Formats: sequence, C-alpha cells, structure tokens
Amino acid sequence: MPKSRGRKKKKNKKKNRVYGKASKIKRELVNGIELKLEGKNLTVKNKRTKKQHEEYVQQIISNRPKTLEFIENSINRVIEIFKTYDNFKLLGFLSYNHFLNHNNPEDDGMAEVSLEYASSFATALENNPTESPSVEIFEELKDLLTNIRMSYNAYIMTEALTGAYSEQESHLRFSTVLEALHMRGDGYMNHIYDVFKEMFSGHDQFYIDNYGFDSKDILETFIQLEDSWYCRLILPNGMPHPKSFERFEKWQKAKGITMFRADDQKPMIDFLADNPDFVSKDNKPNGYLVNDPEQFQELHKIRFRKELHKKVVEVISQKFGDNKDFLNPEFQGLPLNESLMTRKPIIKYDNEYYLFAFNILTRNLFEIGEFLIENANKKYYKEKYLGNKYSQSRDNYLENKTAELLDNFIKGSKSYLNLKYKPGILDENKNPIETELDLLIISDKANYIVEIKAGGLSAPSRRGALKSLTGQLSETVGYGAYQSHRAYKYIKENDDNSFYDNQGLTITVDNKKKTFRITITLEHLSGFISNLHELKKLGIVKPEVDFAWNCSLFDLMIFSEILENEDDFIDYLEQRIPLFTNPKIRVNDEIDLLGYYLENDKLVDDKLLKKVDNYSLNKTSREIDEYFQKGGKKPKKKR
Repeated sequence: MPKSRGRKKKKNKKKNRVYGKASKIKRELVNGIELKLEGKNLTVKNKRTKKQHEEYVQQIISNRPKTLEFIENSINRVIEIFKTYDNFKLLGFLSYNHFLNHNNPEDDGMAEVSLEYASSFATALENNPTESPSVEIFEELKDLLTNIRMSYNAYIMTEALTGAYSEQESHLRFSTVLEALHMRGDGYMNHIYDVFKEMFSGHDQFYIDNYGFDSKDILETFIQLEDSWYCRLILPNGMPHPKSFERFEKWQKAKGITMFRADDQKPMIDFLADNPDFVSKDNKPNGYLVNDPEQFQELHKIRFRKELHKKVVEVISQKFGDNKDFLNPEFQGLPLNESLMTRKPIIKYDNEYYLFAFNILTRNLFEIGEFLIENANKKYYKEKYLGNKYSQSRDNYLENKTAELLDNFIKGSKSYLNLKYKPGILDENKNPIETELDLLIISDKANYIVEIKAGGLSAPSRRGALKSLTGQLSETVGYGAYQSHRAYKYIKENDDNSFYDNQGLTITVDNKKKTFRITITLEHLSGFISNLHELKKLGIVKPEVDFAWNCSLFDLMIFSEILENEDDFIDYLEQRIPLFTNPKIRVNDEIDLLGYYLENDKLVDDKLLKKVDNYSLNKTSREIDEYFQKGGKKPKKKR
C-alpha cells in the first residue's frame, strides 16, 4: 500500500540479501558484464577493469574478419544447398520447423525469420532441383540460417570498436539492423487489419479498375490462405487440424443441418463443393502430413476458396529466379538484402501457386497494398495516395485517425486539423512565412501540439545505410520535432498567438496551460526513438529543439484503449519525456513503459537507474499482450 503524506515511514529491519530463487533476483556475468534481472527491471553493469576491457576489445577486433568470413562461407553453403536439393522440400521442412516452434518462447521467432530468409534464397535461383535432401541437410540448413543471422548481428554490433563510425553512428546502425533482423511487427493483428481496411478503402475503385478486386479482397485472401492451409494439414498423430472441424461446423450451422446418417454422403459432397480449398478423397476431406517431406509440395500448394482470391495471388506471385537481385555480388544473400518476397511472397511454378511463409503476408500488408497502387499507376500513387490534396489520401487518414484516438481519453477536448499560422520567421524577401500545424488539441487541462508523419524507412535504411537512414529519420522524427517545437515556441512567446484554417476559423491558444508536443508515425520507430539524445548528436534532431513524445499509430491505438483519462496521460508524458535525454535508458518498446506505468505509477525504478550503466524492462507488456492477443482481462492502472 502506498504511503500517504501523513503516514510515517517504517524503519525496515536490515536483512541479508540472498540472490537466486529465494530473492527472485537473477545475476549473470558474461564477458565481464553483469546482467541483472530484478522483477521486471533488466540492468547492465560493466565489471571489467580498464585493462580487462582493453584486452576484450582487441580480441573482438581481431575476430571480426573471421566472423565476416564465416558469414560469407555460410551464405555460399546455403546457396549450394538450394542449387542442389528440391526447394519445395527444403522450404517445407522450415515451414514444419516454424509450425513446431511458433509458440516456443525459447525459439523467439527464429523459426519464422529463418523460413522467410530461406524463401528469398529459393526465389533468387532459377529452376528447382529434384534431388531429395536428407535429414542431415535439413538440420544443416536450419543451423546455417540461424548462425548467419546471429553472426551478422554480432558483426554489426562490434563495428564501433573499429573506428569506422562514431559511437552514435554505430549504435544507430546496430539498433536499425537489430530491429530489422528480428522483424518486430508494427502492432497487434486486429489493429493492423483495422488500419489497413480504413486506409485503403478509399482506393477501392482504383483497385477494382486495375485488378478486379478491392482492399477488402486483399485482406480476405491473406487470411483465407492461411486458414485453407490448416484445413488441408494432417498433424503428426494422423488427425486433421482443428481448423478443418471448425470450418465444417460453421458450414453445418449455416445450412441448418443438425444431424445426418453416417452412410449419407450427400452432406459431405455438398460441403466439399462449397469449400473447394479442401483436399478430398472418395468424397471425404483429406490432407497432407505436416512432417512428411514427400507431401510438402502438395501441402503448400494453394487451393482457392474463391476465384477472386486467385486474382489477388496472381499479382503478388513470382517465379524461381525473379528474386535474383537478392544475390547481388556486392552483398550476396545477406539477411537484410532487399527481397522481392516482401511484395510478392507467393511462388508460381508450373502454373500452380505455393506459399510457405504466411506471416510475411500480414507483416508486409501495407507495403503490398502500396506496391499494387504504385505498380498500376505511379501518377495516382503520387497524387492521390500520397500527400494531402485528396481527401482519402494516406496522410489525411492518419491525421483524422490520430485525432480520433486521442479524443478517446482526452475527453471534452476540441481538435483542429491543418491549422495555419505565422511564427514570426521571415523568408528571403523579408516577408512573414505561413506554416502549418497538423493537429492541435485543446482541453481544459492542457494543449497538445501534434505532428503526424507517414514516411518510413527504405530497404537501404533498414540495412543501416547511414546517409539514407539519417535522412529519413530527419524527415520523420527530426522534422516532426522541429515543427512542433516551432509551434510551441510561437504559443509560449505570444499571448495573442493566432491559428486559423481555410474556413475562416481563428483560434488563440492559452499559453499559461501545460502544452505537450507529440509526433505520431505510421511506422514503428521506437527502436530509434528510445535514444533521441543520440539523434541530436547526429544532427537528426536540431540542437535547439527539445524532445517531443514520439509514438507509432499502432502504439497510440493501445494507449487510446488502455488509458482511462487525460490525467493519466499527462502524468505519463511528464515522466516519459525526460527519459529521452537519459543515455542509460534502453527501452525499445513504448508499450513496455506503459505496462510498467500501469503497475507501478511510474515508468522506471529511479533508485535502480542511478546504480547501473544500462536500464531495460523485461516482459512488462505481458498483460497488455494477453488482452489484445488472447482476450484477457483489460489492464488498468493500479490506484
């Protein structure tokens, strides 16, 4: 129970601390670095002497060429395997490995990313060999794909020691590569689906005119492809997957069939006619074993439930060899090479279509949606999808969605979109410039200056290409911070400040109120935002600009549903913003901070923070995950 202001603090009896299971404190010493897990706080402290540290650094530097050689040799071996053995069996094995491990916390997503990485190798090579791989080859391939990613991660992590980049540049590159290697999703699936439907529905007529399907059909196809795969899957114990039973029960209920005789084949014949994506034998549902290499190709061959789904699949498919740029000579087969798999994840072979990595569809849902628009009409993409001149554009959707989400817990507030103002800055002809503010929210308690950025990171940026990376972060995080800083300064320095819109509305903002600055991005950038102080040193954020709260649209959707009132939001912001300048903070997920706040009424353990070199949080978003992913109890702030 928290102590009230009038409650006397009791003197705790001094106790000897016992580490391990009894105290629930875990310590581990790795190469002179102490990792300490205390509750949900994960801290790092350097225990090396100066001499030990220097020796360790020299050892790492001397090992880097060997690491690079190992990566190159491993990639060459992977290419050799895909050139020698049946690719359908290789990918089928990795799909089975993912099936076994997709809920395994020890795997931590490695099976998923290995399957997708392997798919890029397969589609980069022409033709498909017919030789069957042995179990030893399967296992070797799995280990190679894992070790390449781990070694590449280590190689990038240690490049700061070579002096090729500054400390800040190296850390930015490492954060970027780490984020991309582990393929963190932007948000929960229901949120991703909702945003996709809302953002792309305004372009449905364009999709229909150019492809014969709309945005709802794209999403329905992606969901259906995975469901159909489960419905033709036979488990290792010989039983069909439960999804097939679910489908039959839904069909039976829809048809009003309560019971039928075992020898009556008509209901099953009708069911199979209505569900052409099912595999059948002798008028009965059949399937393929998930762990039999001889059945891998047929298991992953797409059967369409609707003819419309085939139209979608056709435009996002590729043949063996179409992805040849993945094996470009300069960076052959590296994990973060640009791959056609992100836009065309379906393999076409002998007029049949195959899909092994289902998660790649939903993870790249927005990229595929944008690719189809741009590929059909670049002018429409530039003038109607991008920008804000068209009412259904991406930017306009994000602005309206952000206002809607913030309104959920800033009750009774007023939102103003696309306001203009003159901040007292002169152009080259000495005339006052007019500039724009994306969103201004005014409540009885505070003002909120909000900038919204739809731009994300390109493939070169995700590989850690500094020029591209710093440029794009400058356009999103940096420019968003500058724009809100400019508006904040204008409000605070002018009692008679004036904002206006195209309809003639004029607003004066009370500069005596608390005023917060917020940047909302479409893409998840928290891996970079957690170290905003480094972005300032790199020139991404201007020296005179204070930090704004940065949050992705998908994280804002979580805040919007979880936070109960504006007071909690203000409290969170007042604690959160100072953490951006603390170099010890290594929390790469805003929702971890939210989870800790709900439980502790604060964002970090201040006493612990003073004692350590690096501070992280461990699984503090678990209750939030349970709520959104499994329908668990809605998390609330403890009071």
